[in-house]
Amino acid sequence: MKRILAMLFGALLVLSACAAPVVEPIATPMGAGVGASASGAADVIQVVDSTGREFTIKRPVSRVVSLNRQISEALTLIGAHERVVGAGDTTLENNPFLPFTGLPDVGKTGEVNLELILSLQPEIVFAHTNRDVEILEEKLEPAGIQVIRADYYRPDRQKDELRLIAKIMGVEENAEKFIAWQESLEALREERLAGLTDEERRTVIALSVGFLNSQGGYRVFPSRSADGSMGPGEGYATILAGGIDAAADIVWPAEQSGTTVLVEPEYVLQRNPEVVTLHGTWLGGYKAEDDSQFREVMTNILNTTSLPQIQAVNTGDVYIFHTDFLGAARNFIGVLQLAKDLYPDRFADVDVDAYHRQYFEEWLKAPFAGVWHFSLKDMQ
Repeated sequence: MKRILAMLFGALLVLSACAAPVVEPIATPMGAGVGASASGAADVIQVVDSTGREFTIKRPVSRVVSLNRQISEALTLIGAHERVVGAGDTTLENNPFLPFTGLPDVGKTGEVNLELILSLQPEIVFAHTNRDVEILEEKLEPAGIQVIRADYYRPDRQKDELRLIAKIMGVEENAEKFIAWQESLEALREERLAGLTDEERRTVIALSVGFLNSQGGYRVFPSRSADGSMGPGEGYATILAGGIDAAADIVWPAEQSGTTVLVEPEYVLQRNPEVVTLHGTWLGGYKAEDDSQFREVMTNILNTTSLPQIQAVNTGDVYIFHTDFLGAARNFIGVLQLAKDLYPDRFADVDVDAYHRQYFEEWLKAPFAGVWHFSLKDMQ
């Protein structure tokens, strides 16, 4: 009997073993996020931001806040947008095509919500080089949040800043692919401008469209800074597009947060430029469905200011650019448009809108929409 019971018990053990599934543990490598080393250990890198400060960064970086909407766009271009946990600098309002709808709005220059940023627990906060200086570092760095400063709208260091952002986020290859495309458009522009003589170069003055429209006054975007480096993108675009800055004696004090310098109307009238470019963020943009607002503003300027005394009005060479098209992240596309405005014969077969569409659809993964550029010639 004992032998029979032992045999029955052994059979039950065999059946139980056969019925139970064998569960293999799921391998979850450490640091599997972007930026981790192949061994799975955290990757420590050294970087220097655009103010010259040195940082030690542990990758992968999984949570960032952007207080610079140009950097918000850059993070999207290189595929690091999913790690943005809060955005400021009117990103949500002025850049609705970016994939940040629903994220917390952490405020704008001078009105940054530090408590909200702290509650979001980012590892990195991206900010402009000359806005909310010191206050961010003073309040955030004691909590272990590193404040990386870059602008991403100045052509002289834009690519370096994209590489900086990409290195921090661990997506260097993505940045290099975009930079290669950008450089192909810059090469096209330079090729078409090659051989341009000094006599052919046209004089240009870059002005604030908002101040001219509302106050009848003139605020100039200088092409160079007080230290001899390039000025704001709207002003330096003249140089890149092969023009001559009619306000070359006006320099930009780079330490100020604004990018224009107030001048008397007589100054502009005496310079009498061949071309006038007008710039602002409130006119046109992604949400604009047609150019009716541009036409209203142009009509008001022509009827209420001294601008019609300038030769550019007689030839129709007055152009309005949305700041994001010429003075910010997409400046290299806007400069191509300005070069075509200045020298139409040299760029007759260049479809700038097609490149702008490609930027949206292929790089931002967003529908192309809006009105970004307008010419007085469209009204003549």
